[in-house]
Amino acid sequence: MTGLPIASVLPAAQAAVIPAGMPLLPFWAVAVWLGACLGSFANVLVYRLPRNLSVVGPRSFCPGCGNRVAWFDNVPLLSWIVLRGRCRRCGTGIPVRYPLLEAAGALSLVAGLLRFGWTVHGLAAGLLLLLLLVIALVDWEHMIIPHTLTIAGAVIGLVTSVWAPPGLDQALLGVVAGAGSILAVTWVYKAVRGVVGMGGGDVMLMGMLGAFVGPWGVLAVLFAGALLGTIYAVARGRGRVDGSAKLPFGTFLAAGGAVVHLWGGEIFAWYLGAF
Repeated sequence: MTGLPIASVLPAAQAAVIPAGMPLLPFWAVAVWLGACLGSFANVLVYRLPRNLSVVGPRSFCPGCGNRVAWFDNVPLLSWIVLRGRCRRCGTGIPVRYPLLEAAGALSLVAGLLRFGWTVHGLAAGLLLLLLLVIALVDWEHMIIPHTLTIAGAVIGLVTSVWAPPGLDQALLGVVAGAGSILAVTWVYKAVRGVVGMGGGDVMLMGMLGAFVGPWGVLAVLFAGALLGTIYAVARGRGRVDGSAKLPFGTFLAAGGAVVHLWGGEIFAWYLGAF
């Protein structure tokens, strides 16, 4: 989904990141490994950002004994398997979320490249998917969306839009439309209810997503996020008449953003065809 209702992709030659005719198998291997490494860093973000810890230093450490994790015990996916999910020194269990997020990093990058090819668009999509996963996990667990993540995502979206959809002009409009839409909803909700309905993290998240999906895509993301959040609230019985139940709305916006970015054009075309 770009600035136009139906996505358009830049010519492959214009946005390609590898020369035509090159064997792709080595590049896929690199993509899987790079994605797993990014997933490993995502674990750092999920643990440290909500606790206001630096993501640069100190080096990874065991929460049980406090010892720093050696480099050979910090190899994505492999180390967890070799160590059987436990710290080498104290035996403290290493949550399975760590290798799962590393695998998700590999899958995110591969999914973006499979969807949009070996282009800037494909790389940007892979990075967006992993970033949205981190945001969804943090918001789900802590009910916050760190601005560090959304600002970094917006920068990635704007920079890559020079070579990939939706294009820089539509990306800039998307940032304004995304942030502005949440601000408008928040102001209306406060005027009606007297309380703030959504926080600044949601505003920043929608601004970031707007850089990837453009202004038209923002509407689709809002609809998808609201639909997913409503389904969850009803299924869990958390909906209340006074509307005071709190939900990690950023998690549902992140899920909606992933769907719209990957298949927004096809969904819109199907919708038009259905009517």
